Amino acid sequence: MRTSAFRIAAAATSTLVAALALTACGGDGSDGGSTAAEKPSSVSPAATPAGDSKGSGTDSGPGKDSGTGTGSSKGAGSASAQHPGGGTGGGSGSAGNSGGKSAKKPSSGGGSSDASCTGANVKLTATPVTRPINHILLTVTNTGSTLCNAYYAPSVSFFDDQQSPLAVDKDTIPQAVVSLSPGASAYAMVRTMGEDDGSKPRTTSHVSVHFQNKDANGSTGSAARASLTKSVAVVPSQAVVTYWQSDLSAIDAW
Repeated sequence: MRTSAFRIAAAATSTLVAALALTACGGDGSDGGSTAAEKPSSVSPAATPAGDSKGSGTDSGPGKDSGTGTGSSKGAGSASAQHPGGGTGGGSGSAGNSGGKSAKKPSSGGGSSDASCTGANVKLTATPVTRPINHILLTVTNTGSTLCNAYYAPSVSFFDDQQSPLAVDKDTIPQAVVSLSPGASAYAMVRTMGEDDGSKPRTTSHVSVHFQNKDANGSTGSAARASLTKSVAVVPSQAVVTYWQSDLSAIDAW
């Protein structure tokens, strides 16, 4: 009897231990599942939408994402952009200023390299003509040893206090630049006054000519000066000059 009672007590103890173990493990399966589901997840969502700044997608933003894209925040086009995130993105950015500008600036002319005629390599003569009246013929002759170009029109002044050069008749533009080989001459005609507008003419016996550079944005070199064969009356506000000509017949009746 004593042995049987001992066995019954041992069996009851084993049953109690097993029940306690089940309780510690969370009870039945449904209980444990709900406990796990209630715990908040500390892992970021595995699925990242296409085009996200940290994924491999289309990067169309200004270039501040952490992936490596082929777009650039400055300029359209496909330039390789390295982003700090180390990821690879396949976007093509188009925001910002347009890139790839390689427009060349126009070359600058003028100065001694443009072979302009100047007061240093020509001789100027100024001759009043009888027909048409109130006209002066300007002639420049190349006295140098190399070719020079008489670009555009002469900048003519008759008086030291003259405010600006004479106006130019643009209907007299020649077909080509007037180039003077040594000893060759170019011509321009000056009308000293026009219709009476109440301005008083001034008398002069001298003329000064500056020569333009090839870009027509200013004069170059020294001026050429000449004394007139006789004094003439000039109204600077009415006076007009032609372009340089290689053929005198182009302006002799101007």
